[in-house]
Amino acid sequence: MLSDIWSYIAGQFTGMDFWATIQTVGLILSFLYLWLEFHQKPLMWIISAMCSMIYASVYFHSKIYADMGFSCFNICMCVYGFIKWLHSDRKRTPQGTGKKAGITYRHFRAGEFLAVLGAATLIWAAIFCILRFLTDSPVPALDALTTMLNIVGTWVLAQKIIEVWGIWFLVNLISIYIYCRRGLHLTTILLYSFYLGASVYGYFKWRLKGTLQ
Repeated sequence: MLSDIWSYIAGQFTGMDFWATIQTVGLILSFLYLWLEFHQKPLMWIISAMCSMIYASVYFHSKIYADMGFSCFNICMCVYGFIKWLHSDRKRTPQGTGKKAGITYRHFRAGEFLAVLGAATLIWAAIFCILRFLTDSPVPALDALTTMLNIVGTWVLAQKIIEVWGIWFLVNLISIYIYCRRGLHLTTILLYSFYLGASVYGYFKWRLKGTLQ
């Protein structure tokens, strides 16, 4: 049993083709992205855009079309998030003090969660219909669900709402299942398994080290 597992793992990293190689590069960049996200560094958005460029091609190759579409969308959102975080940090850092802005967060405001939930439902329905009737996606419902959660989560992250970590937890859990079914390289599956644990760590990192706004 152990020898079979080891043979599988070793086989994933020997004779790697183009797609396996770029997924490995994406894995390395994603670890850097996570560290930056934990500490609320605006550079996170630039690394996120680079990861999205890599995985957009991977998802297209694997016919995971909604995730591919989100990766393209996320590149645009990274510009928005980068500018918003820079502006937020400058507002919270007195000029001339030389002090760096720390971690801050907030919760969903009254009515905000319901508005986001309503928008999320409409986004999921629209993406599902596109995948179901206009593509050959083998997992349209789940693919639409992860893409919707990613879209909503990216906006929530830009607002520094701490509940974003719960959204990321769901995204990663569902993504692991999809990627196992679609036969993606082990590095990508391991990455999202790591993301799953990191979403729990990130929540407590912000909660314990951050300041509630």
